[in-house]
Amino acid sequence: MGILWFGRARTLEDLNVKDLGKEQIRQEVEQDKMISRIRRAQDEYDGYLDAASEPYAGDAEIEVSAYKMDRVMKRKAAAENHLQQVITRIQVIDSTVDIFEQCKDLEKNGIWKVIAGMDEERLQEQLEVFAAERKEAQFDVNKIAELLHVDELDVRARRGTGYRRAKDAILTAKEIKRA
Repeated sequence: MGILWFGRARTLEDLNVKDLGKEQIRQEVEQDKMISRIRRAQDEYDGYLDAASEPYAGDAEIEVSAYKMDRVMKRKAAAENHLQQVITRIQVIDSTVDIFEQCKDLEKNGIWKVIAGMDEERLQEQLEVFAAERKEAQFDVNKIAELLHVDELDVRARRGTGYRRAKDAILTAKEIKRA
C-alpha cells in the first residue's frame, strides 16, 4: 500500500514535503466534505423531528419519522467516523512534515538513519505513534462514539436504539409544542 497512503512510497526518503502538502490539501478538502455531510444529516434529522412532533402528527408519521431519523443518524455516524480517519491522516502528515523539518537535528543524533532504515509497516506505525503523541491533549472522538453506541438493539421494542431515541425525541418535542 505504501506509507502515508502513497502507493509508491516505501520509505521516508521516498516522500517529499511538496507531495505531503498536496496530500494534506486533499485530506482537508475531504474533511470539509465530511463536515458538510454531518451538518446536512443533522439538519435533516431536525426537520424530521420538527415535522413529527407537531400536535397533528399521527402515530404513522411518528413511526416513519423515527425510522428516517435513525437512518439519518447512521449516515451521520458514518461521516463522523470517516472524518476522524481524515483528521488522523492530517495529523500523521503534519507529524511527518515535522520530521522532515527536523531532519538535520535527527541526522546529528543518528536518529534519521534509524527512521530511514525502518520497513514500511514499522515506519507507518511510528508515524502514527508520533501523531498520537502530538494530539495527546485532544479529546478522543472514537472513544466517545464507542460509548454512545454501546447497545445497538433495544431489546424491549426489538428496534435499534437510534429508532428508540428518535421516537423519544419526537414525543418529547410534541409534548413541548402542545404545552
